[in-house]
Amino acid sequence: MNQKAFEYDVAFSFTAQDEAIATQLNDLISDRLQTFIYSERQKEIAGRDGQEAFSEVYAEKARLVVVLYRESWGRTPWTRVEMDAIKNRSLNDGWDFTVFIPTETKPSVPPWLPKTRLYVGLERWGVEGAAAVIEARATESGAIVREETIKERAARHERKEELRRKQLQFLNSDEGVNAARAAYASVKAIIEGYATSLQNLNIQFKDHNDFAVVRGRRGINLVISWWPTYSNSLENVFFKANYYKGLPRLRGYMTFDKAVARKSRSFQYLLVRDQTPMYVEEGSTRREMTPENLADDLLSTLIEIVEREKD
Repeated sequence: MNQKAFEYDVAFSFTAQDEAIATQLNDLISDRLQTFIYSERQKEIAGRDGQEAFSEVYAEKARLVVVLYRESWGRTPWTRVEMDAIKNRSLNDGWDFTVFIPTETKPSVPPWLPKTRLYVGLERWGVEGAAAVIEARATESGAIVREETIKERAARHERKEELRRKQLQFLNSDEGVNAARAAYASVKAIIEGYATSLQNLNIQFKDHNDFAVVRGRRGINLVISWWPTYSNSLENVFFKANYYKGLPRLRGYMTFDKAVARKSRSFQYLLVRDQTPMYVEEGSTRREMTPENLADDLLSTLIEIVEREKD
């Protein structure tokens, strides 16, 4: 396989939720390796049959395929095409051409991946460490890593600094606060919609503006809250999601037993890419989520805690 001429040294496969991580990884290695990331290569496959173009990249044209894996990977239309191409290629090439990087809090890999395959843990390695592993694996597979010129290094640094400037501007602006307020309203509306339309979830939703309560089965409750201190700043403003057995002291609720905390999560609404704000979960993996993704994830966690709770 190493003797074959490849168009790309590394191709990334990921869902929309992990585009920022893919972009960061790509930016760290693209000056030394030939990389494929869809957002950077759209013009090359424009006008072609999408399924055929994507299949070729992952089945033939990429020396190394890096999969940013979460449970929804392989279930969206395009990642399903990419997954099929990767699985078909493995029949001839084995699995050495792949690197799997789990991006969820509880790391996992596809059930069909051989148990002997190790994955790169973001929590342990971080983005820069993962980029170093990818570069090393590409080199082992025959890629020739070229030295980054000072001009390229400076350009990469400037891109990073420009994004940082835009992120700070978003964080300290009316626009940022208004966008975060709208995102918070969307999360609540989506959860309320689930509570109304999906009766089998057995949840009740009550909005109190600055906080909301989602009451689940077996006495498990989710309390979400978000409120900016200033009208033009999101500095140190977090979307909080706290899970309890019982209810803590809250405005408008009578509580008699002490609530027992089950899980606590925090998110900030940040500009992750140019013109793309998302919720970013606090922690080492720094997961990114749209309001829709966050609402789904919060309820999934609630259901998991309910299922673990003893009757």
